[in-house]
Amino acid sequence: MKIRLEIEGKNTGSLSYKGNDAAELAINYLNSIEADEVFIHLVKDDGTRADARFEGEFLAISATKFIISTAKNKVEQEASFSTSIDDSQPLTLKERLEMFLRFEYPRVWFSSLDVKKQYESVYGRINLSTVSTYLARMYRDNILLRRGNRNQREYRIRDESALPSMEVLAE
Repeated sequence: MKIRLEIEGKNTGSLSYKGNDAAELAINYLNSIEADEVFIHLVKDDGTRADARFEGEFLAISATKFIISTAKNKVEQEASFSTSIDDSQPLTLKERLEMFLRFEYPRVWFSSLDVKKQYESVYGRINLSTVSTYLARMYRDNILLRRGNRNQREYRIRDESALPSMEVLAE
């Protein structure tokens, strides 16, 4: 798979990814930068092409959904031929929330309310108490950092080493 990103705004530039991990690298990069507008040109191994343009407040979410849904067929085909992959069990709420946090808030502090609002815009309704409980558990499990008192509590993803560095990605 080949993915080319053309970015306008604070991080103006163009990046290309090629290979099996192209989608993951592109998504990680999109969620680590600020941009006003993003053009995505995606070419799958079978020659299928898809292009999209995103702008606005939630462009990273929309672009991530586009990349995942476009690359999805390839992933499903690979999984169906592999007997070692057990995809019969869906992600738990905690697993989904952790993945969501890694994509949406890779390098910023966030509150329970921030997560609730953003999560609901992507997945649907979730109680604030549920978000707060899972964030506290992720802090206890050393997944998150925490600061502030109970009324002004904020969290941040602890592990930033999973994100690609800017030097490696620049063309």
